[in-house]
Amino acid sequence: MMKKLSLMAGILGVLAFLMAPPSWAQQQVPPAAPAIPAAPKASKLYNPQAVETLTGSVAAVNRHASKRTGKPDRVAMVLQTNQGAVKVHLGPADYLDQQALKPAVGDQVEVKGVKVSRLKAPTFIAGEVRKGDQVLKLRDEATGRPLWLKGQKRNGGT
Repeated sequence: MMKKLSLMAGILGVLAFLMAPPSWAQQQVPPAAPAIPAAPKASKLYNPQAVETLTGSVAAVNRHASKRTGKPDRVAMVLQTNQGAVKVHLGPADYLDQQALKPAVGDQVEVKGVKVSRLKAPTFIAGEVRKGDQVLKLRDEATGRPLWLKGQKRNGGT
């Protein structure tokens, strides 16, 4: 009888230990949720080995205000090609304002750049815009690095 009571007491002890409230047990830190990667910046999407050339007529030039304080406005244009309209990202307005060539509606241009697929619509990131003999250089041909970042550290927002 004593053996049965000892056996039952042992079993009850094990069950009590297994059923103990979490406050008695050592607290475990749940694993951190995986970080959500930031949306890639245009400069990281620009692959100099994938450069293509588009030709067409400038249908619109748009200046977009930045959503972040302290960031310059951005300039994009719509290029009407034989295959349809293409949105072309040019760069920051303060850089473009300093350049001799400023694309305008109706201009016939040739744009060298890279096609990227974005969430909303396919887009073209310009590396160079040519109108006749005039050339608007936007990116380094070899690296794809934006020319408006010249002199800034590589990890400082390229």
